[in-house]
Amino acid sequence: MTDSDCFNGDLLALPPPEITAEFGVFAAGTIRKIKANDEQSRTLATLRDALLPKLLSGEIRVGDAEREIAEVL
Repeated sequence: MTDSDCFNGDLLALPPPEITAEFGVFAAGTIRKIKANDEQSRTLATLRDALLPKLLSGEIRVGDAEREIAEVL
């Protein structure tokens, strides 16, 4: 028996197509926002990882870092 065989013979309740379509429309916007937030989070983490060591070492100052961030965003 494989892992996927455990569901053979089980009944699964499915909503009517109209409801699944409406949910798809509703969820699409939320999923787009989640993806955009994830992308922004990754960008900000990359910027943090690049700038923090330079700030801590004194290689750049906060104003310089702000300008670099403004160029990326």
